[in-house]
Amino acid sequence: MSASYAEGAAFPGAIGRVAAESTGAWPAGPTPGDRARNLVMIVLDDLGFGQLGCYGGLGGRIGTPHIDRLAADGLRYNNFHVSPMCSPTRAALLSGRNSHSVGVGRIMETSRGYPGYNGRIPKDAALLPAILAERGYTCFAVGKWHLTPAEQITPIGPFDQWPLGVGFHRFYGFHGGAAHHWDPIVWEDNHCVGMPAAARDGYHLSEDLVDHAIRWTEEHRAVAPSRPYFLYLSFGAMHQPHHVDEEWIEPYRNAFAAGWDVVRAETLERQKELGIVPEDTILPARNDGVPAWDELDRKTRRLLERQMEVYAGFLAHTDHQIGRVLDDLTTRDTYRDTLTMLLSDNGASGEGGPFGKARVNPGFNGKPETLDETLAFVDEWGGPGTYPNYATGWAMAGNTPNRWYKQFAHEGGTRAPLVVSWPAEILERNAIRTQFHAAPDVLPTILEIFDIPAPGAVRSTAQRPLDGTSFAYTLDDAAEPTHKTSQYFEMFGHRAIWANGWKAVTAHWTPEAESMFFGAPTQARSAGQFDADQWELYHLDSDFSESNDLAAEHPDIVRNLIELWWSEAGRYQVLPLDDHMGIRGASAVKPQAEPPGVFERRETFSYHHPVALTPAVSPNVRNRSHVITVRCALAGGGKGGVLVSDGGSEGGYSLCVIEGTVYYISNYLGREITVAAMDGARSGELEIVVRFTKNGEHQGKVTIALGGTENAPTTVARTNPVRYDLQGGGLRIGSDPGRVWDRYDAPFPFDGEIHQVTISCSGPEHRDHAAELKTHLAEQ
Repeated sequence: MSASYAEGAAFPGAIGRVAAESTGAWPAGPTPGDRARNLVMIVLDDLGFGQLGCYGGLGGRIGTPHIDRLAADGLRYNNFHVSPMCSPTRAALLSGRNSHSVGVGRIMETSRGYPGYNGRIPKDAALLPAILAERGYTCFAVGKWHLTPAEQITPIGPFDQWPLGVGFHRFYGFHGGAAHHWDPIVWEDNHCVGMPAAARDGYHLSEDLVDHAIRWTEEHRAVAPSRPYFLYLSFGAMHQPHHVDEEWIEPYRNAFAAGWDVVRAETLERQKELGIVPEDTILPARNDGVPAWDELDRKTRRLLERQMEVYAGFLAHTDHQIGRVLDDLTTRDTYRDTLTMLLSDNGASGEGGPFGKARVNPGFNGKPETLDETLAFVDEWGGPGTYPNYATGWAMAGNTPNRWYKQFAHEGGTRAPLVVSWPAEILERNAIRTQFHAAPDVLPTILEIFDIPAPGAVRSTAQRPLDGTSFAYTLDDAAEPTHKTSQYFEMFGHRAIWANGWKAVTAHWTPEAESMFFGAPTQARSAGQFDADQWELYHLDSDFSESNDLAAEHPDIVRNLIELWWSEAGRYQVLPLDDHMGIRGASAVKPQAEPPGVFERRETFSYHHPVALTPAVSPNVRNRSHVITVRCALAGGGKGGVLVSDGGSEGGYSLCVIEGTVYYISNYLGREITVAAMDGARSGELEIVVRFTKNGEHQGKVTIALGGTENAPTTVARTNPVRYDLQGGGLRIGSDPGRVWDRYDAPFPFDGEIHQVTISCSGPEHRDHAAELKTHLAEQ
């Protein structure tokens, strides 16, 4: 008789009056099938089609030997497509459904109160880790996780949309769209770790992520080497900020002196040599808004060269980290039998503008960098004191030969590299596949390869059908025509539809979209008037780069494709179309309600122990009068430390005690540091009261009271109006990991005892929805 049985099945043993008359059996977990193999899925962020070495390497300038090795042992896809923004791609990738079908038509921070845009992935669309976990896989998520609604990123959840809530067994990484690679705020499982180390200690986020990936998979092998695992490794690279040590930048010095026009042309030639694009591919005209390289002055060209040198070093460093994962697989003799997939979540980012940005936060707060200010950072570009993004012209070159950028439904936003390697099973090596497929097709492909039927139920919840079409047939057959018949795209009203080799696409222009854009609109504004948009038509099977608009020649095909788009939009929850990009403020059409969350808005907040909160659940004191009251006990002979802080080196406030003096620090964009001080904080019990009295827009006066004695007011001329800092922000009781003030070494934890911190606010809560929108879109 069996000693084990499946959970839910009848007990196969025997129950007598006593143990001697009985036979025991144990409920057992799932057993993987014969086709079960390790799965490694590597997702890069904002990587252009032409940037990897095996996809052109910007004319052979960028070396990615480890990714190229993966491609040499497998397949490269040149007709793989994604959503033009990251959260929707990731939702489609992990669910096997179109992004709007699972409520992720936009990034999580710009969700709307409609089923296709609410940011809540439904339980009847279980993600891949939940499916694989029920088949006996151990599932690890490492890196970027941008699928939790912002209002649910709190110390108390809810956690059902966090990685562990959707099927992963372990998580280490970051929430949201971007992270500082030198000083990130990281999370492990369901709690915030904070900043794990400082840049001066040799820390880099990408290295930390791979350290965890290798450690966890090694622990898995140590316990159950015959059981499979799923590693979802999602780097913050190549998204801004582009951060890397100088040793990685130096090999690329002067590599991009020819400028983006020459680099772009040479990239296409290299792509043709590699066979990654057809021989007859045409290089489209320069994107509108990108100046000719030769028109730029020498000083500006040097700045722009440096930006690309840093980006190239950043990509080479990322490739090296991927190599560590591949080497670990090889060392454990599991590389050949591991299914490894590597892709980008969308095209290259053009948000850097005509000259790039050394620090983006000033622009979010209404004080964008001038060109002279950007030029001043040329030697520091990529270092800990910068938060850089390259110029739009480099994104154009990175997307070669595709037009436009991420956010757009043109190929520059939606065509992405995809490398698939499984040396033990894929017989053809270093081959190219040209069949049209998209992100929702990845999960059905994995299930077919591993001989896992699409589940009827997961976690006892009946499942809706998959939207994706498996491309498992392409692993062994380069000539088989694509099994996919159509695929729609939509982002902020930009739309496209592909069917049977034809693609209709339109860019939807509004004043709001234009304010976010990096060039000139291609057609007249049509806010709210979607039928006024001008559709283009391309036969992608013979026009790889969308260079020959055939709309005027084939109006019947355009009309049929537009009708198909509307049909698919109704089927997959794309409707209603809404070109208002703003977050939860007044829509161009009608007001949008705030999404439900656990955070209870109030005027007075009280804390009794050290806490670390995200901005979404922190007291919003910006542009409001407020009082901070701290009751604490100083340690005898102690140095003090930070009592309360919010923000970081580019804005925020901090209240601290240093050697008997109380300091309140207000940081405005890292440009103006205002300090109020009060002496007399010796050992023993203290009550400290800080009053910020607003006396103008984003300005006020600060007083500190200690033991009933109040100092003279200190004028705070300006505070950040929108966002304190991009390194994480949020209220901290007992420390300052963000480094609001450079006089102390962050996080400078308070070495005494905090009894209570009370923050009381008065006046209406300040929100600038348009400016907040820009911060979220730039971080996605």
